[in-house]
Amino acid sequence: MTVMVAGFVACGPNEALVVSGCCHSHPLMVPGGRVFVWPWIQRVQRISLNTMTLSIESHTVYTQQGVPISVTGIAQVKIQGQNVEMLRAACEQFLGKTEDEIMSIARETLEGHQRAIMGTMTVEEIYKDRKKFSKQV
Repeated sequence: MTVMVAGFVACGPNEALVVSGCCHSHPLMVPGGRVFVWPWIQRVQRISLNTMTLSIESHTVYTQQGVPISVTGIAQVKIQGQNVEMLRAACEQFLGKTEDEIMSIARETLEGHQRAIMGTMTVEEIYKDRKKFSKQV
């Protein structure tokens, strides 16, 4: 929810405000707070900081030995709002996108990593050494 009163814009703790336009050389990023915005001169956009749970399914992944397997994984991803560099990188990639679009991009990226890791492991390693797999992800 966004509230704007006489130029002040506020957001909840689960989102960040990104102010661009006049008066700042770089966009101003405000995670979970409020900021003054000059109407018609500056622009405010929001980016979600919610934790997103993704189901990563890879069908017919070939292991190091060439054995085809299907792998399903669960990942939780989040844009970290308190780290300025991470927030800036996330804004460059995801600003203006919905949570569903962000989740789709993250899911595709993680599926690619999952496939690459499975290709370097044997079936026995995947089954017996799940900690090794989770560390590589």
